[in-house]
Amino acid sequence: MLAKVNYKGFILPLVLGILIWLCTPIRPGAISVEAWYLFAIFVATIVACITKPLPMTATTLIAVTIGLVFKIFQTKEVTAAFGNTTAWLVAMCLFMSAGFINSGLGKRIAYIFVKAFGKKTLGLAYSLSVVETLMAIAIPSNIARVNGIMYPIINSLSNEMGSDPKKGTERKLGSYLVFNEYQVNIVTSTMFLTGLAGNMVALGIANAQGITISWLQWFMAAIVPGLISLILVPFLLFKLYPPEVKETPHANGWATKKLDEMGKMSVSEKIMSGVFVIALLLWLVGAKFGIDATMVGFIAVSILLVTGVISVKDMMAQKGAWNLLIWLSIIMLMSAKLTTLGFFPWFSKTLGSMLHGVNWVWVLVILFLAYFYLHYIFPSITTQISALLAGFLSIALGAGVPKLMAGLMLGFAGSIFCSTTPYSAGPAAMLSTTGYVKSKDWWRLSAIFGVIYNIIWLGGGLLWTKVIGYW
Repeated sequence: MLAKVNYKGFILPLVLGILIWLCTPIRPGAISVEAWYLFAIFVATIVACITKPLPMTATTLIAVTIGLVFKIFQTKEVTAAFGNTTAWLVAMCLFMSAGFINSGLGKRIAYIFVKAFGKKTLGLAYSLSVVETLMAIAIPSNIARVNGIMYPIINSLSNEMGSDPKKGTERKLGSYLVFNEYQVNIVTSTMFLTGLAGNMVALGIANAQGITISWLQWFMAAIVPGLISLILVPFLLFKLYPPEVKETPHANGWATKKLDEMGKMSVSEKIMSGVFVIALLLWLVGAKFGIDATMVGFIAVSILLVTGVISVKDMMAQKGAWNLLIWLSIIMLMSAKLTTLGFFPWFSKTLGSMLHGVNWVWVLVILFLAYFYLHYIFPSITTQISALLAGFLSIALGAGVPKLMAGLMLGFAGSIFCSTTPYSAGPAAMLSTTGYVKSKDWWRLSAIFGVIYNIIWLGGGLLWTKVIGYW
């Protein structure tokens, strides 16, 4: 039986790619024929990632094959691209996430916080927010955190308190907790480089233009906007979308019961806890000892394999990790090659001359907001990052934006833009269909929080990075 192929999805990318290719004779004189051909393939690839004739992995493999046939790439450089450190960092973190879920450590932490701080609804929201934050440090899949750990707990707890969409009682508690989880998930995804696979996709594309950002640099830039967001989100949502139940005295008993069912902390949970602490410490200070973020991922996964917390079967089951490893490596290869061939430097210089005299801060503000609100037309984080980030970075660099600031601020925008629509990311698509939050409420609240995040992460982020000397 043949696999399903959306052949109509090939039409637009092929048309655009061929048109650009045929324009080779009238290309700008500063761009080589080889660079122009690759640009045509790159545009066709990005458009195909949007029209989806095939999954992104297949689309990018076909694209790089075309590049090989036309001798734009050499076989050795293509195969070498699959050793990209950023792509492997994403994969290692996704493998680590299996340890959190399989061992039950994530749920235990959640129950402990609910037991300790869940007497009132607002306190319950804050306690769950802390759990989400801890999970985001080492689980780069926002959907895994929501699906595998947070939503099952929120749903079970809400039902226990008499809040159930099937009974029309969702506004008692569940609506507030579900939407709070999604908004906090956005914040934690932005706070840590390893909090979202898209962050590392952005880092890889930035690397191709000479921008390097360490785990610690990202964390230091994000910590203040992140903490402000974590403090404000549950409180503001409590006012804007108040739950009917303001106190949850039974939450403590519910969490205690769940912890009793789990029993004493298992060996796998203890090992996972130790590995988590080791990984966090190495991400913070490892660079001083020559240990980069990717090496930390390898060390953590190796320990989990040796101790049996995860197995090779668990690793193979992480299909998202293997798919991302392939297509991200290829996208980054194309971006790097376009830089090497001079296309992106030409693009930056040309646009930079057009923006001559404009303060780089204002350029960055405009790019940030445009990048954020363009997500209304993108149903995928990685698709938008792959399609737009390279160009936006080129504009920023051409206008004189410091490399670190361009990479960080547009990287942050690539996480917080998930606060736009019910289809903005996997967790949004899942949580918006649970029945807890009505569609009109989702759109209204998302628009409000989008403005709040832009004020905190753009305005506050620029001020904070100035304070710590990033510009």
